[in-house]
Amino acid sequence: MNPDFAIVLNYNLTGPADADFLVKTARDIGARAVMTNQQVDDFKAACEKYTIFLAKPTSGLDLTSETVIDTMVDNRQKGQNTVINIPVQNGKFTEATQKTLDVINSWMHMFSHAFNEGQPSQLTSSAGFVLENRHANYQKYVFLKDIPEKLVITGLTQEPNRVEWIEHRTELDFTMKDKQLTINLVKPDDVFEWNVLRIQAHRPEDDIIHTEF
Repeated sequence: MNPDFAIVLNYNLTGPADADFLVKTARDIGARAVMTNQQVDDFKAACEKYTIFLAKPTSGLDLTSETVIDTMVDNRQKGQNTVINIPVQNGKFTEATQKTLDVINSWMHMFSHAFNEGQPSQLTSSAGFVLENRHANYQKYVFLKDIPEKLVITGLTQEPNRVEWIEHRTELDFTMKDKQLTINLVKPDDVFEWNVLRIQAHRPEDDIIHTEF
């Protein structure tokens, strides 16, 4: 399965359901793949409409609003995706399932790009862990459960252009010495269960010279 599919919603249907609504729900919360045990043709059509991948059914995890983000992040740290079982009874979610989806939506709304496209990095961090963008390795992402006053990243070969919280792109002060990047942290406006900052290195497009005619 495409490694960019960090989470997959595994729809377990009992009775008829609106495939369009369910696939759109997955797309809207940042999932890039779904599975289903019924109504495959309906899901194929909806997946084409919303540009979502329809994966072959496999076993998933029964997660709650309290455990889902920790499980997702733990699996991503290992380079794995998370298949989440979503029971659907006659087209509807239970209150508990809806709460879990709301928690995923709130977190993925802020961090889905880093989460979906991140892969394990050789960099080490004094807290949390580091992923790098598999499509643009000049972007590194630090995932933090807690927020210390300072953070030390080891292994960079050059000083970054910018360090920022992904949320609101709040810039952070940093220094670089002996391949160690020290970042002074201030709490972001909103503190999530896991918070993510971006280390932006020199990009190829930075070398493009602007010309005027």
